[in-house]
Amino acid sequence: MGQRPNDLRPWESPNALLGSELRRYREAAGLSIAAFCELIQESAPYSKSTVGSVERGESRPDRLLAVHADRVLDTREALTHLWDGLYKGTNAVPAWFVDWAMQEPKFERIRSYQPLVVPGLLQVPAYAAAVLDDEAAIEARLARQDILSPDGSPPRLLYVLDESVLYRDAGGAEVMREQLQRLIDVSSRLVRIQIIPLRVHEGIGGAFAIGTLPDGSEVGYKENPINGDTTTDRAELNRLAGLFTSIQSAAYPVDQSLELIAKVAREKWT
Repeated sequence: MGQRPNDLRPWESPNALLGSELRRYREAAGLSIAAFCELIQESAPYSKSTVGSVERGESRPDRLLAVHADRVLDTREALTHLWDGLYKGTNAVPAWFVDWAMQEPKFERIRSYQPLVVPGLLQVPAYAAAVLDDEAAIEARLARQDILSPDGSPPRLLYVLDESVLYRDAGGAEVMREQLQRLIDVSSRLVRIQIIPLRVHEGIGGAFAIGTLPDGSEVGYKENPINGDTTTDRAELNRLAGLFTSIQSAAYPVDQSLELIAKVAREKWT
């Protein structure tokens, strides 16, 4: 007898993660596996044993299953997005980033501090290529930006960047000008970018982000020199929220930050 889906440890493998998410959405819709298979039967026939195997993480689903599951379960393409992140190239999404990538399309707000590079959701293709140097990883990063489409429900982004990010060469002057202009262009009510001056401050420990879900719950993400870690621990989230507030209070206001970005683009990268 196969392992029950609710006994899975979703973080153990890409198959386990996608399978557990499929089962979660199916059960939230109040459907048995048989009823789910019947709904997608006309477009793409899948047997109960096939779907069960996918949900238990025993087999890798094809992308078509994710597409049709999104349609009948009304997931706003969450499963297809997750499939692309997990399987579009073997190195597309590092294992330690999968948990955050899975949650990212659901967030209503993201607060993030980045001391080294422009955040992935705001990177232009040439900049992403310079910092990643791997085609599958580049495609996966750019695909994440789909959540910013005005046709959907884009999250509010509150970003604080260390000033050094503006000066750090990633791809040469032309790429940097394009990237800094992108930061200026996307600035809006939904995307607020602040720059923290070049000085010692509380954010020198590393990048982190806090995502807020529609029900008000939060997910945190922290980077270290080797990998990253996702957390839902309340104490850790409180510390991250306090750290973000402290960093943000030391940053330039949005209008001054945009003026600085334009100045660096003009003077440093011309």
